[in-house]
Amino acid sequence: MKKQFLLLLALPWLLSSCAFLADEATTPREIVQVTCAESRLESSFTFHSKAKEFLANFYKTRKESELFFAWYASEDSDYMARAISRCWDRKNKHYYAVQNMLHKNKILQKLVAQNMRQDNQTELSELFLDEYRKIFVRDIQ
Repeated sequence: MKKQFLLLLALPWLLSSCAFLADEATTPREIVQVTCAESRLESSFTFHSKAKEFLANFYKTRKESELFFAWYASEDSDYMARAISRCWDRKNKHYYAVQNMLHKNKILQKLVAQNMRQDNQTELSELFLDEYRKIFVRDIQ
């Protein structure tokens, strides 16, 4: 009687441990630790590469909309690079990567601005300001 009782107590424990081992064997779990600074740096590089693609597409198609897409993608890249300063896990390598990315985006933005149709950059900024006023009426007083 005692052996049957112990067997009944040990049987669920034995079955659960076998199921646990079988689960571990079929689905290996990989721990991926994504940090704040690394993910933002990665997205900054992604935006920069998209901006370069848009600029390359402009040279192929000569559509001015590609220049605007390149400009905005490089601005997004700058924003994500600067957002690393708010991360708790930033290191010296992130500082230098941000400086490198800001420098690359500055050069890319100069290329985009050189290929714009407007001769004067103030005309271009006034164009954006007029569009900005239409969308955000209350912001500029």
